[in-house]
Amino acid sequence: MGTKTAGFESLDLKLSQEYTQIVLGMDEFYRKSASSSNEASLDKEGLVPIHLTNESPNSYVSWNDIFSDLENLRNKYVTIQSEVRRNYMQQQIGSLLTLAKWCSGKESPFREKVRDLLYVNENPFSVAERNELHQRLDTLLSKKGLKGSLREKVSKWEQEQNVPSQQIETVLSDLLLQGKERVVQKMFKEMEEVEVSPVVVYGVPYSAYCDYVGGKMYINGDLSYTYEALKHLVTHESFPGHTTHMRIRELGVQSGDIPLDAALVITNTASSSIFEGIGDNGIHFIDWVETIDDEIYQVYQEIKSISGLNAAHMIHAEQKSDEEVAPFLKEFAFGDDNWIQSRLRFFKHTLRAPFIYSYWRGNEAVQEVYRKLTESSKPAFYEFLYKNMLSADTVKQFR
Repeated sequence: MGTKTAGFESLDLKLSQEYTQIVLGMDEFYRKSASSSNEASLDKEGLVPIHLTNESPNSYVSWNDIFSDLENLRNKYVTIQSEVRRNYMQQQIGSLLTLAKWCSGKESPFREKVRDLLYVNENPFSVAERNELHQRLDTLLSKKGLKGSLREKVSKWEQEQNVPSQQIETVLSDLLLQGKERVVQKMFKEMEEVEVSPVVVYGVPYSAYCDYVGGKMYINGDLSYTYEALKHLVTHESFPGHTTHMRIRELGVQSGDIPLDAALVITNTASSSIFEGIGDNGIHFIDWVETIDDEIYQVYQEIKSISGLNAAHMIHAEQKSDEEVAPFLKEFAFGDDNWIQSRLRFFKHTLRAPFIYSYWRGNEAVQEVYRKLTESSKPAFYEFLYKNMLSADTVKQFR
């Protein structure tokens, strides 16, 4: 495969160190000046939620200095040989320039933010597209033997598959072990020694969260879950999702095989969608869609992901109120009140508003390539996907 790795040359490795110092300095400057919201769990992430290097940040006293350093670095990256890497870094540094300008106080319309930060399609899903998803879900629920309206079928299915709250940690522990075994067998033997512990938390604006450094997977105890939802969250957050992705990147950085920027996770940039897209496709990578209930949840999860994208667009582009958005989340995504309130808190966090697009648009980009693969080409794709920093555009350059 011609694009198994991006072919990291010495100049790229040097520029990546410069990039890392700029980004860490930008994050430090942002944290000093940013005002806090009501979501402490998201605020504490800053612009760089994960940082696995020993690099010292650049010292900045103005956003203009950051703009200048990013522009200079982007010009230097034009000269590197790898087309995939060059294309990615042009988009990634472009994202950072947009992010820096936004953080400095420059406002732009929400749709432009999505496009210029994430380099993805900023359009919401149409009624026809959403109806098609409902039809797919209805067909699967009927195949399962459930009767009534689609809402009634969904409700019955969720009741049948529900995991009682007192069993969630035990079920997650078992699923984490199963998921890891599959990753070791089918993808990366390096994950064999990695341990992840589930922790139930409350009052947070997310369903689940990967604490890579702490070796934990947090789950929102205020929400209810089916077995299949927990399975999805394990594959997204840990095996073969974020924990696996970060471990492979960290090992590559430590060995000097992967540029230093792979040791950072940055909110709202061109890399965000592939970070989330790997998580959402992870269950397919390890061949873990085994039952009709798994198939049902795959469509249900698509609906939930797309509902987030549309709801954020309604709030920030169409200026709709919470009272207008909540019924949409209930009708289209069958959400209960706790889930809807948690979602609204996420969409309305300043930095997370555009970021919500990363989930579906990333899922879509990774899936487009994955569906075309032969079995024999999958190992090369996993190497490419996990060992290169990529955008929704450059992942499609895999050959």
